[in-house]
Amino acid sequence: MQKENARASQGDQKQRVKKSRVAGVITRRDALACRLVCEQGVMTVDQLWRAVWWSPDSNSPRYAYDRVSFLERAGLLEGMRSSYSLKTYFKATRSGQEAAGSAGEGVSLIPLASPPLIEIGHADGLTELRLAVQKARLGASWRPDRVLVIDPAFPRERFYSHVPDAIWTTPKGARIAVEYERTRKTASRLRLKVETFARELARPDRAFDRVLWIGVPGTLPVLTQVLANHPGQTLRTMGQFFSEMKSSAAAAPNSNAMQVEG
Repeated sequence: MQKENARASQGDQKQRVKKSRVAGVITRRDALACRLVCEQGVMTVDQLWRAVWWSPDSNSPRYAYDRVSFLERAGLLEGMRSSYSLKTYFKATRSGQEAAGSAGEGVSLIPLASPPLIEIGHADGLTELRLAVQKARLGASWRPDRVLVIDPAFPRERFYSHVPDAIWTTPKGARIAVEYERTRKTASRLRLKVETFARELARPDRAFDRVLWIGVPGTLPVLTQVLANHPGQTLRTMGQFFSEMKSSAAAAPNSNAMQVEG
């Protein structure tokens, strides 16, 4: 443990030295980018552009590339690759976590845990779901599992290893547990999670009001089977979810209605 702490200390010192050699100012949006990367685990430049730096006056992510490059040189973000994609993903460093704390917005729980390479595809999909909600202006908050597990107010003991991938709160206060199934799982394994969520929904002090499952073609047959007779838990494909987000935003730009009941 002492050796691990020493190595961590040396790493932090290297990051601080590296940071001191980079000229530039860390802006509020830079800090917000670091916070989002901490929460999502990893993000691409394109995702950060859409989340932080997008502007109706510009359709190019060039500025985002420049800012992420600066944050990488300053030691706040670190690039990584996976066999899942040719894209470069960025995770936060300890210095990036510290910078994320200056983003404001009343956020105090900032995790520092990037997914293993094999799970980057899952993290990528969840980020796309969050961005779709953000673009449609249908989210008052989005709390990923990385935030939930360090939140002392979240009843983690009731979920065992089945903490939702995220809890999405709409502007009107509806709390939706989001569960993204990207890979095939056995019916028995999925049923444990479905039943855990069902017990939570039955509680008067429940942590969320309904569950939205997002599946891919290979996972849909089993999900459809295990979700039968669970009216509080709805299944959608990625395509259906994105389509609903677009139509909801087009029909009522300031509305928070989402068609997840049926």
